[in-house]
Amino acid sequence: MSLIERLVNKTIEQSQPKVTSSMNEFEISIDVLGRRSGYLKGYGIYLRGSSSTRSITKLAERDAEVVALKEIVAVQTEQIASQAEQIASQAEQMNEQAKQMNAQAQKTADLEALVHQLFARSQPGGIVANFQEI
Repeated sequence: MSLIERLVNKTIEQSQPKVTSSMNEFEISIDVLGRRSGYLKGYGIYLRGSSSTRSITKLAERDAEVVALKEIVAVQTEQIASQAEQIASQAEQMNEQAKQMNAQAQKTADLEALVHQLFARSQPGGIVANFQEI
């Protein structure tokens, strides 16, 4: 396979969505052609040796890492927003339940007071007291 075919195949391979860590054109060139010192055409970069190539490769790796981290941050930001909405909804439900419980407690207290009144009236001393009120 010729170098051009290898470059084209590698470029096509890297453009597929299933590729987890994509390579830029510079990295593809290094992969296919090998590392060489000199001027890198089209990039305006003069490579003085393998240390320059390594540092450019490290920068490219860091750029890829930064992109990956930004994607993670974006996903986590969406998750946090979703969780905040869920928390707000749950707080609203809890407030509504608290209102219902307070209303039920008031009804229970009213019924207890009514039972005590009825019980007091049913006692022998309670009837006399009731006639005196009338």
